[in-house]
This record gives sequence, structure tokens and C-alpha cells, in this order.
Amino acid sequence: MAPKPTPHPQDWTPEGVGLARDQYAAALRYLFDRPVPGPQGNEWYWDDDPPGFTASPLEWTRIQTVLFANSGADLDPFSDEQVGMGLNYLLSNAISDVPFAAIDASVPLAEAMRMMQAMPILWRDCFGRRLAHLQTPIGSEAGRLAYVCYMWFDVWPTFTNVREVPCWRDALWQVLCDMLQVPCREVQVAALHGIGHEGRSLRPQGQINALIGRFLRSGNPHDVELRQYAEAARRGDVQ
Repeated sequence: MAPKPTPHPQDWTPEGVGLARDQYAAALRYLFDRPVPGPQGNEWYWDDDPPGFTASPLEWTRIQTVLFANSGADLDPFSDEQVGMGLNYLLSNAISDVPFAAIDASVPLAEAMRMMQAMPILWRDCFGRRLAHLQTPIGSEAGRLAYVCYMWFDVWPTFTNVREVPCWRDALWQVLCDMLQVPCREVQVAALHGIGHEGRSLRPQGQINALIGRFLRSGNPHDVELRQYAEAARRGDVQ
């Protein structure tokens, strides 16, 4: 059965996706309202007995949909480091099982696709706004949020498990295309990183060449490092 049409963005509220507002608020507190550890400390999720929060795979998928779509406003109370820690919890299966929520058998494909359609907003309104000032060497250490931005499509196991599903390939390709249009170098690097790792499973080489070509023609001709990275992404030669 084909997925249901994705709701209009105005439906990306807790009520609009079928999520209790108090559960969404609790999820925000659980993920982001955390102290930032000192140089020798560990993030909250490595504690022996971290505070609990329970949600089903469908609820976690809906939480991420609402979070991605409203990340500019809903994450505003939290620092870059707090946001980086919380997003890392969603990103890495070394930390949690949340990356597998959207591909759980209990989650309708339409719900997963709605989450993916909301994802570019996270890159525009959260990463794009918070990291716009950065001009660091590609892959360098620049804090927890920049790490998550750069490593998302290297670490995120979700797509690895569904790369044979055409609608997942289409959804991820659209996310990466949208990211390349965000006027933030860190977001563009993250998109190129994702294309370098996953591009050949998403589109034929000719379409990858065309996308990278458009990006190079519209980008800063003086940013030699970024242009070289784009060429490496075109070849699938990124680390």
C-alpha cells in the first residue's frame, strides 16, 4: 500500500501528528534539559542509572517529526552543547535505540516519510542558524553540535537498514539536496559528507554529478577546501 500523503507543515505540531503535548514536552526535557559535563565528565546518557523516559517506536518517530519541524523555536531555550547531546541521542545507536524507531515494523511507512520530510527544517533552523558563524577546517573538533552536524549521515544507522526501499532513498536524497541550499557552510559540508557516503545508493552517478555541478557553480569560488570536498563527495571519497 502506498504511503499516505505527507501533511502540510502546519500539521507538524504534537496534536497534528497524533502525539500528546505533555509527552512531547517531557521528551524535550529528557533530551535537552541536561547539564553540560566538564572536561573529564560524561554526558548524561552514560550514567549508570539515567532518568527514564518511555516512548514506543511510533511515539519516538512522531517526537522526531515535531522536533525537526519546530527545532528553531523548541530548542531555543537550550545551549548548543545541550542540543548537541540531545541530537546525538537520536542519532547514534551506541547511545539509544531511537535511530531504529522509524524503521520498526510497528511504524507505518507514511509516519517515517513524514519524519523525513520534516528533517530539512532541522538543518535549516537549528544547525543552519546555530553554526552559521563557523569557518573551521572540515572535520575539525568544534563542539558537540558541530560533531552531530558533520557525522549524522556517517553514524545514523536508520538508512543503512532501509536503503533498498525506494521511498527511503528518495526521501534521503531530498534531504541532502535541501541541505545543500542552506546558507551555512557546516550544513553544506554535512550534505556533501552524506552524498559521499550514500550518494551511489541514492541516485545514478550522472544525477550526483549534476547536483555537485550546480552546487559548485552557485557556491563561493574562493572556498577551495569546500570545493575540493565537493569533488571528493562526487567520487564517493570522503571519510
